Amino acid sequence: MNIAYFLDQNDFTLKDVVELQDVKLIIDEETNKNTEISVVKKLNSIKGDIICIKEDNDITYLGVISSPINENGSNKFTITAKYITNLFDRSIFLENEQLIKNVGIEDFIKYTIENQFTNTADTLLNKSYIEVEVLTHTPIQKSITTDNGVYNFHTYINNATQLYGITYDFKIEGKKLKIKIKKETEKQAIFDTTISDIVDYLEVFEENYTAKVNVKSESGSIYTLYLLNDKTTTTDMNNANRVLGEVENRYVQEDSDLQQTALDVMAGNRYSHLIQFKINRFSKIFDVSSLKIGIPFKMKSKEGIIYDTYLSCISRQLNSNFVELKFGSIRIDFIDRLNQERTVY
Repeated sequence: MNIAYFLDQNDFTLKDVVELQDVKLIIDEETNKNTEISVVKKLNSIKGDIICIKEDNDITYLGVISSPINENGSNKFTITAKYITNLFDRSIFLENEQLIKNVGIEDFIKYTIENQFTNTADTLLNKSYIEVEVLTHTPIQKSITTDNGVYNFHTYINNATQLYGITYDFKIEGKKLKIKIKKETEKQAIFDTTISDIVDYLEVFEENYTAKVNVKSESGSIYTLYLLNDKTTTTDMNNANRVLGEVENRYVQEDSDLQQTALDVMAGNRYSHLIQFKINRFSKIFDVSSLKIGIPFKMKSKEGIIYDTYLSCISRQLNSNFVELKFGSIRIDFIDRLNQERTVY
């Protein structure tokens, strides 16, 4: 049995419970794609409330209602939801940025959640049911780009996943929404896409790479990185293993941001691909239940080539035995690509 529980965004109390029939659950942090749910009763829930979907008593999806609940002309009502990280889709003022360089990006994210969402002076809007735990500490020598001190926190935490391998594990325990934040430091065992549990395999690779990036600071200092044919980088312009490709130029204020900014641009080359397939969720070869967005993998393609990649999308039709997985940052569907272009990084 598939049950959807709707929880109040302010105090986490239960507002509605409905049984679901056929829903495609989508978690895609590259496009922030919607999950659409149809129900046969009018709900008390509103935009911003939390949806928890249980399948045979296991939580398979946590999301946030992203648009009003609309009647579609019959006795059905359609709910549009986005993945649970959208709880933090808000433009906020930058505070305590030094945590990123001195302690860790995970600690900065925890601090920001607690000081902007759960424990502010405006107690009416506090989401006090959220508890955050940091499991790793990863200092990053990189400042946050803001618009006069303002930035979107949801965009920032998604960037942290792609660039630095930061993942977020959401669980409901009692009346609390608990989040564990950590850097996925260990590569998983090689994911062999030739196994029999995998169907509908597709791979697409970007033909143009950023082969050179120049980063200039306010002081006039310039740091340049070049791409090599094994996807590593060098500062040596005369290295014989350099490759041809696009040139990018970036500007930063602080000299201390030069190197990491260049590395972040080059990091996009690692994930300029799309590897997608469906895998049996009851596979005896691979633990599908352990998968979450942001986990890095070494992927063995059908041709036997091994790529560094990361899991960027998980989707599944309820009651289906197959889970669709997407790895890398490329999307080939027109709407998905349009959604990526609308995301500011």
